[in-house]
Amino acid sequence: MIKVIASDMDGTLLNSDIRVASENVKAIEYARSKGIHFVLCTGRMYDDAMGLIHKANLYAPAICMNGAEVRDEHGKILLKHVIDKDIAKKTFQILSDLGMYTELFTDIGPISTNKKQGKEFLIDMYRKMHPEKPVDNIIEQIEERFEAKDIHEITDANRIFENEEMEILKFISFSPDPEILKRAKKELSVSNELAITSSFSDNIEITNRSAQKGISLQYYVEHLGVSLEETFAIGDNMNDLSMIKMAGYSVAMGNAEPEVKKRAKYQTTTNDEHGVAEAIYKMLETNN
Repeated sequence: MIKVIASDMDGTLLNSDIRVASENVKAIEYARSKGIHFVLCTGRMYDDAMGLIHKANLYAPAICMNGAEVRDEHGKILLKHVIDKDIAKKTFQILSDLGMYTELFTDIGPISTNKKQGKEFLIDMYRKMHPEKPVDNIIEQIEERFEAKDIHEITDANRIFENEEMEILKFISFSPDPEILKRAKKELSVSNELAITSSFSDNIEITNRSAQKGISLQYYVEHLGVSLEETFAIGDNMNDLSMIKMAGYSVAMGNAEPEVKKRAKYQTTTNDEHGVAEAIYKMLETNN
């Protein structure tokens, strides 16, 4: 009997327009009317995630930044996994030496050491990866991203690493070159203190080794008095893999990475075809 639904956001609950379709909201609320709990499992920061789901009149507790932070339905922090400052400093240096654009997710919000350079880097990267898209649309998309995330700028990275009060919970770093991404993963994997994954083909995401969606989802459902066997997890990318592997009822989106489809027990339609709603209704049919 499924008691908890855990859903990824980007590429899963969110469509290509970065919105939650009304069909998905209706399915979630219907599941809730049957006594099933719903929780978000996202790489995004809490405020960022809430801003997107509130636009759809949806409210939920959240496992954020790939498990670095767990919050209840009121926004109260239940669990937090931070990255050691010395390790964070070395990580940032490795990514910088590889020429990658990097943002740090901290307790004061996301930080860039050069927002202008970051915008230019991402615009150029997306132009190369999506040559069919009009340049004006790409520029608008990147500008909206920086504005929506309220990214702070601290030009001297050492100020971040030397600040004893600031907490670093996650790095996200971008490159259009698969070989650079592969090198970054290889160099960073030397540290047993880090978890390294990705949410899109153009990035890597780095957290404390305990900050993984599956591990934090297990903590959260047990906090509710529920087991992972009674949990439904749905996602599309590599940062969803840990919860896909651990959940009793796992679903891959139609647009999911091949490895996620391979590991999931079931598959649904794409994020632009309301795949979350379809999967929820199918689960409810067999959950009686």
